[in-house]
Amino acid sequence: MRCDVVIIGGGLAGLTAALELQRAGRRCVVVAGGMSLHETPRAAFIAAGGVFLRGDFVKRGEWKGSRLLRVWTRNLGSEPIEAKDFILATGRFFSKGLASTMDEIYEPIFGCDVRYDKDRSAWVNTDFFGPQPFEEFGVETDGCGHAMIHGVAAENLYAAGEILCDRKDIEQSALAVCRNII
Repeated sequence: MRCDVVIIGGGLAGLTAALELQRAGRRCVVVAGGMSLHETPRAAFIAAGGVFLRGDFVKRGEWKGSRLLRVWTRNLGSEPIEAKDFILATGRFFSKGLASTMDEIYEPIFGCDVRYDKDRSAWVNTDFFGPQPFEEFGVETDGCGHAMIHGVAAENLYAAGEILCDRKDIEQSALAVCRNII
């Protein structure tokens, strides 16, 4: 399967980017593993001609240098999805966009660089109702929204929404990535 942009994640950031790009004439595929509470943008995206792969997960990608060429999903099996650009909008811990062990926090699909405190005792605030430090952890990007991997900006893999390390408006981060793609 070929398209212009693959959006990994069907939440608010992923659907915002997908709809914006589809309206701008880019052929998009959304790979959405979990549930989405955003039925209106999903329906608009599909009505605009987008492909929505509900209940599917990206398993791996193929790289040439710092450029992502294609991804494979659980449901498509051996058929890859090739695209010019990719957007990682998988959220954080609840949606499994970030994962953790007792010693580290990591992005499980591509191994993107994640900013977090190396001191595990600093991950949570003992005041349950206070701000929680882990809410600030997330994928690092360069100034254009490219995901960082081993300190190098991926040429065509962007990150948007909750997965970002800096607290940003979810929709605005997705639209900023779209401006860089368009």
